[in-house]
Amino acid sequence: MKLNLNKPYAQNKAIDYLTKLIEGGKWIELKEIRKSRTLRQNSYLHVLISLYSVYVGNTLEESKTDLKRLCEFMRYEKNNNIYLKSTAKLNTKELTEFIEWVRNYSSMNGLYLPTAEEYLTNKMEIDQEIDNNKKYL
Repeated sequence: MKLNLNKPYAQNKAIDYLTKLIEGGKWIELKEIRKSRTLRQNSYLHVLISLYSVYVGNTLEESKTDLKRLCEFMRYEKNNNIYLKSTAKLNTKELTEFIEWVRNYSSMNGLYLPTAEEYLTNKMEIDQEIDNNKKYL
């Protein structure tokens, strides 16, 4: 059940339903629903991974996979196997954390990646750099 708790009606409905579950001794999972990643976040991440790819000499997919493997919170284990999270399924907070991790990791390895503001300011030059290397990505 998804409810917007900004609405008094939804608050009452949530309280009534939770009371019913408590009285029934039920197991529940209660979690906040966060907005999905934004298109701007996704575009910016794509730029960062493209720049990283140019720097390390990998394709876009190779770099994306490598970065996810290196980032602890982008991996999960299931049935004794390690899997990588899909960025498409991340919410805005999680994607922001991954973007910051990519920028920090790159910086520690000698590659400065622009902030979102720096990218917007220098968009034409950065996009040109990526386009010049498109055949390698």
